[in-house]
Amino acid sequence: MVLGRQGSPAGAARTLVLVAAALTATASCSAAGGRSSDRQPEVRPSAVAPGRVPLPIDGFALTADESYAVDRAKVLLTNECLRGFGLGYRVPENPPPAAESPRRYGITDREAAHDRGYHLARSAGRPAAPAEPTEAQQAVLLGVTRTGEPLSTGPDGRPIPTGGCYGDAETRLDGGPRPESDIAAASAIDTDGFKRSLESPAVVNAFRAWSACMARHGHRYRDPMASVGDPAFDTAEPTEQEKAVALADLDCKTETGLLQTWSAAEAEIQTHLIGEKSAVLARLSAFQKRKIGTAREVIARLGG
Repeated sequence: MVLGRQGSPAGAARTLVLVAAALTATASCSAAGGRSSDRQPEVRPSAVAPGRVPLPIDGFALTADESYAVDRAKVLLTNECLRGFGLGYRVPENPPPAAESPRRYGITDREAAHDRGYHLARSAGRPAAPAEPTEAQQAVLLGVTRTGEPLSTGPDGRPIPTGGCYGDAETRLDGGPRPESDIAAASAIDTDGFKRSLESPAVVNAFRAWSACMARHGHRYRDPMASVGDPAFDTAEPTEQEKAVALADLDCKTETGLLQTWSAAEAEIQTHLIGEKSAVLARLSAFQKRKIGTAREVIARLGG
């Protein structure tokens, strides 16, 4: 999420709520209880979900646990900064995210299919939304007024870090300029590898075999993206029909070897793309290593 520091008063007010959510964000990308569509993969090469089918680009990414550590360290640094200004406002910490089976290639967990169909698990113990900071607290937290005007000094005249305590926490964790172009290159490989895999002859043939298998079960879908994206399953709770389709989906993936064929095709494509960006990805790996090292030091010092 990109948090703007300029804009309308309404936009600035929304930012106050969004910043706390961003500080405590984890790898989760779908609403609790919703369905996960595979029409496009999640583009977050800085977080590898537990249980995800290993792909070459994962070697240049933080694990989900490492990504959570970075998010937690950002909260701790932000709150340390707020304490230094004598403010009572604190950004709340979230607990570690519950593990969710990977959905890059559709549903792969039989227990989840049996219990929830294509619906994601509901989050338990989600913390309450953070309180909106006062105007003085916001000035230190974000370095802006409620109307989005940048501030360099607080109400007592003390200098506010660039971007406020939140921006300062990001800068300290990054340890220097963020390699945006390198991150974009990794994201492109993650996205392009998936898109190109859909055109691989081996994957196209596997989709046809999977579709024929589904038809024998009485379900007509051209590929796994069509079944998980079926509008009939866009319900608050999973239906018995959805669960039946999800279980047949899994059975047909096993029967046709779809997951192995698909992941192998994408791995080959990613390997080629990585070879073209080896120097860029080496820089990204160095940046990631420094950042997680700094995050762990922060947690050791401030995490209690």
